[in-house]
Amino acid sequence: MDRNRLITDRRTLLMGAGLFGLAGCASTGGGLPMPEVRGLERLPMTQGVLNKYVTERRLPGVAVGVRAPDGSDIFIQAGTLDFNVYNRVTPDSLFRIYSMTKPVTGTAAALLIEDGRLTLDQPVADFIPEFASLKVLPGGEGRLADARPAQNVMTIRHLLTHTSGLTYNIVGNGPVQRAYRRNGIFPFTGELAAEDGDAPKVRDLDEMVAKLADIPLIAEPGTAYNYSVSLDVLGLVIQRASGMSFPDFVQRRILNPVGMDDTVWRLRPGDADRLMQIYAFGRNGTNPPTVPPGASVEDYSAPITLYAGGAGLVSSTRDYLDFLAMLLNDGRAGRVRVMRPETARLIRSDILPEGLTALNGGYGFGGWVARPGHLRQGEYGWSGAAGTQAWIDPEKNFAATMMIQAMPYGAVDIISEVRPAIDADLGIVRG
Repeated sequence: MDRNRLITDRRTLLMGAGLFGLAGCASTGGGLPMPEVRGLERLPMTQGVLNKYVTERRLPGVAVGVRAPDGSDIFIQAGTLDFNVYNRVTPDSLFRIYSMTKPVTGTAAALLIEDGRLTLDQPVADFIPEFASLKVLPGGEGRLADARPAQNVMTIRHLLTHTSGLTYNIVGNGPVQRAYRRNGIFPFTGELAAEDGDAPKVRDLDEMVAKLADIPLIAEPGTAYNYSVSLDVLGLVIQRASGMSFPDFVQRRILNPVGMDDTVWRLRPGDADRLMQIYAFGRNGTNPPTVPPGASVEDYSAPITLYAGGAGLVSSTRDYLDFLAMLLNDGRAGRVRVMRPETARLIRSDILPEGLTALNGGYGFGGWVARPGHLRQGEYGWSGAAGTQAWIDPEKNFAATMMIQAMPYGAVDIISEVRPAIDADLGIVRG
């Protein structure tokens, strides 16, 4: 597959007889173990979709986790970690979640708002003085030299909702995106988006922001939704506002209290055996799958200095469902209070600047929000470049995540069948 096309096609991220496992065991009040609750019995239609995609060899494997309205967790899966091996997918298999990192970074910012160290409409330049004199090249077209001083002040809200005026080098090939490439602004693990002739990737968040400060925005802050490196920049805000490194803050305030032991920036010894192989497919899954560059076990095992708040985490179905369930449960993870209820509700609410829409809806802390009138109104969630999906439905009181590793985004469109199957299995009727 053409590498250029593989990366460019990821702009569609904007929205984001099979082997199957069992959910965990429960126990009775008398201490006797209850029979295992099979996913096939709890989510039979969803399991059928998973089995179909695996038996037809459209995917090597897939995993789904659901926090049901009754508070129970259901895990189902089908297939193996690779087309060429017999290691079963489990709730603890590992996946590159790419942009599903963004809601985690948004949650970190929300905790600092709760702490009183940030406000939604606080200028970003309060923490990143490098952004004190930004310029704008409207639409990102024309000569960089013709950029004019920005009239609006970039705020924390703008970073959270991709309305900052920043962009990604993977969502176009205009002069601004080319300037990102010339300056090595690739906030991904490995060399995922790099091409011959690009500058070496920036070393860390400080260097990335210093270089971004000299590149024009493509829109005035607060005036347009443009998918971007905004959540990566927010990582540096979190670092400077908290007084600790960005990954340390995420670890101490989110991963540890939620119990996300398998959510990591870098693979640990032994993790590679649980990591699903990632494949690049043709459009609509028509071409034989190949292994894309820049997403290997070696890439994810190498030392990290640029912690990408927009795309850097590896996680499991179990871990990410625990994260979603914490937000659904108004900030509580089991007996641990991770945040105040109003903070969890704020994370999943629509905070877009007035008058704007994002993908025909609203936008919360790093994730899309379905506005009133939508069949899924109130839903909050996001997806990843390799097809991973996550969503919370507060009105129906459930959360779900689906894990696959297929690029470009949408090449294997299993989610269009998984979503209605989960609704049907839970007895949810929309319309």
